[in-house]
Amino acid sequence: MVKFYDTNALLLKMESLFEEHFAISSVSLSELEKIKTSAGKDQNIKYSARRLLHLLDTHRGSYDVHIFNNNMLTPIANKALPFNDDLRILATAIDYDNTCHPDDTVFVTNDLSLKNIANLFFGEDSIESVSEDLDPYTGYADVTLNDEQMADFYSNLNKNMFNLYINQYLLVRDKDGQVVDKLCWTGEGYRPIGYYNFNSEQFGEIKPMRGDVYQALVVDSLVKNKITMIKGPAGSGKTMLSLGYLFHLLDRNKINKIVIFCNTIATQNSAKLGYLPGTRDEKLLDSQIGLMLISKIGDRLGVERLIEEGKLVLLPFSDIRGYETEAKSGIYFSEAQNLDIVLIKLGLQRIDNESICIIDGDSKAQVDDVAFSGHNNGMRRVSKVYRGEKIYGEIELKNIYRSEIARIAEGL
Repeated sequence: MVKFYDTNALLLKMESLFEEHFAISSVSLSELEKIKTSAGKDQNIKYSARRLLHLLDTHRGSYDVHIFNNNMLTPIANKALPFNDDLRILATAIDYDNTCHPDDTVFVTNDLSLKNIANLFFGEDSIESVSEDLDPYTGYADVTLNDEQMADFYSNLNKNMFNLYINQYLLVRDKDGQVVDKLCWTGEGYRPIGYYNFNSEQFGEIKPMRGDVYQALVVDSLVKNKITMIKGPAGSGKTMLSLGYLFHLLDRNKINKIVIFCNTIATQNSAKLGYLPGTRDEKLLDSQIGLMLISKIGDRLGVERLIEEGKLVLLPFSDIRGYETEAKSGIYFSEAQNLDIVLIKLGLQRIDNESICIIDGDSKAQVDDVAFSGHNNGMRRVSKVYRGEKIYGEIELKNIYRSEIARIAEGL
């Protein structure tokens, strides 16, 4: 079986295309070239077209390009259908199925109209849509054990019977579904999760809300690991736990400063405000990162005072190249879902051995630019590369505490 992708499906699938051999029409290559240079196309779509063309050039042996010619339109003309690029791609796929892989071609499109037309030429089982591949890794396993399984597990705490990565957590539930233990796999056995809470001048006492087991895992990872990734929906406590811990360390002189790496792009589908006057810090304080800090710390003057004292550094990714963090810094990647692989790699390469790092974001639901989505998303790539390393922990939060309105809104 060979999958034959239309242009839209190619853009949606991106890097994971090359996990198996596939086919495309020469019409799609022409469309991508047009998108790349079109003055009327959104910059995000143009970026994706350029990125896809680069990947296609890099992986030339991984796919077939079937060259379209007008003779292929005969089946389309016989159905009295109008000619356009979508139908030219479909015509190419029909010819590819007839001449290259008889009855063994699957046509892939997310265009409902084109899918309905394709039904005239392909069987229902030979038409597919593209769904984004989401990594199910959460940083912990959640298991429910009966009495016999529980006894067996605790008799073998040096065995990795759940196939965990080093520093992956385990939530153990009894047969009634209650969490009875929280553990972390070290590579040699399980260690229990400690109880910690943080205090700082800016945030007061920070601890897991309402005994939230997932937040308890975050707190443990912050204390134990050099780098922690915290994922989760808006209102789940990512920012409060991250900044609460960093300011706790700052107040106790365990770090010298907090450095916030930020990529201040406009929220998806929102209008852009344009140029903001002032210095770099003044502009950042008027952007989403500044507004977030002001809302968490309490007032703008407090944030400005921390910046003036050198205890807080706001660093946009546009200025990050060449920057080296001072020893014993607390590095915070804010809204890291809005980073591609190149940007997040650049940020991580700035960090010295005496510093710690927290990456905070929601790569599943809040990506504000298609250039940072799917397999090009930096958070997802960091997760895959770092999981299992002894310095790394990752936790996905689930519960939303901001408000009942925010909790229900997650279902929109």
